Amino acid sequence: MDEEDLSFRELAETQGESTQSAQHGRRRAPRRGGFLRRALPVLLVLLVVGGLAYGGFEGYRWITSNVSVENEAQDFEGPGHGEVEVEVASGDTGAEIANTLVEQGVIKATAPFVNLFSNTPDASTIEPGIYSLRLEMTSADALNALMDPANLAGHRVIIPEGKRLTEIWEQLAAETEIPVEDFEAAAREYTAYGIPENEAGSLEGYLWPGRYDIYEDDSAEDVIATMWNRMEEQLTAREVPEDQWHRTLTIASLAEMEVRRPEDYGKVVRTIENRLEGVGEANGSPMKLQFDSTVHYATGKSGSVATTDEERASDNPYNTYRHTGLPPGPIASPGAGALDAAVDPPAGDWLYFVSVNGETGETKFAATWAEHTENVEEWQAWEAAN
Repeated sequence: MDEEDLSFRELAETQGESTQSAQHGRRRAPRRGGFLRRALPVLLVLLVVGGLAYGGFEGYRWITSNVSVENEAQDFEGPGHGEVEVEVASGDTGAEIANTLVEQGVIKATAPFVNLFSNTPDASTIEPGIYSLRLEMTSADALNALMDPANLAGHRVIIPEGKRLTEIWEQLAAETEIPVEDFEAAAREYTAYGIPENEAGSLEGYLWPGRYDIYEDDSAEDVIATMWNRMEEQLTAREVPEDQWHRTLTIASLAEMEVRRPEDYGKVVRTIENRLEGVGEANGSPMKLQFDSTVHYATGKSGSVATTDEERASDNPYNTYRHTGLPPGPIASPGAGALDAAVDPPAGDWLYFVSVNGETGETKFAATWAEHTENVEEWQAWEAAN
C-alpha cells in the first residue's frame, strides 16, 4: 500500500471514530435529560415536605407563643388585693360563677376560670353562699378560694314557711346580730319597699320564706327588701294582679296554718271560697270562717293554734268566729304550695274540715254538717285514745 492509500485509510478511520463518537454522544444526551426529568419530581416533593415541616414548626412556635401570651393576658398576676364579697347562687354553673367573678373584679376574664372549673372534679363541691375573696386574683387562686368553706362570709338563714313577723325577726336577729328593734323599725314604713298599702297596715305575709345568704354589712332594710323582692317574684310568676296580692297572700297564709299536709292546701282554699260565697247548705249566705289560726294570731302566742272559749269570744278583727269574711291580712308567710293553692284551688263543694289524726295531720273535708259531725267524732275518738 502506498503512502497515499495509507493516508486515505487513516483519514477514513479517523472520520469513522469521529462519526462514532458523535453517534455515541447523541445517544448519551437523552440519558442525561431523562435523569433530570425523573429526579425533578422527587426534588419537588422533598422541597414541599421540607417547607411544610419548617412552616409547621414555625407555625407551632407562633401559635404556642401567642396562646401563652393570650392566656396570660386573660388572667391577673395575683395574688390579689383588698377584699370583696361574692355570692354564689344555688345551681350556678362554672360559667355563671366566672361571670360573677369578672363583674366583681376578682378575675380578669371568664375563659381561664371556666377551663379550670371544667377540669377540676372538686369544683362541684362549691357551696352556694357569700364568699370573701380578693380583687385581681388568678383564676386558679379564685377557684381554690371558692372550694374552701373557710372563705364563706355573711350569714346563712333559713326561714321556714308559716312564720309570722315576730318569729322571723327573732330568728334573723339571732343569726345575723341585727337587733329585733331594727327590723321592727324598718317594717313600719312597709310601703317604702313597694308593697301596696293594705287593710292590715303591715307587711305580715309579704316576706318569702326560704334560704338567705345575708352580707355582713346588710341592714334590716336590706334584708326586708330582699325577702319582699323574692315574694314579689313569686306573685309575678303566678300572674297574680297587684290588686289581688293582699287577698291572695291572706288566703294562702290561712291554708298554710290550718293544715299540715300540702295536698290539703287546695281544699282549704276552696272551703274558704265556698264559705265566703255561701254555697251548698249556706244557701247563698256567707258563712264565718271560724278558723282557730286567725284567733291564735290575734293572741300573739306561739305554738299550737288551739284556742280557748275566751279567745274565740274576743272582739278582734282577726277573730273569724265573730266576724264574717277574711281577716284584715295574712297571718304568716306562706310557701310555694299554699300560694299555688290560693291561685288555683281545686273544684269542690266543701264547707267544713277537721283534722282527724294529730300525728299524721290527716284532715277530712265535708260538704254537709252531718258528714262533718261524723268527722269530728272521729277526731274526738283519736284524741281520747291518744
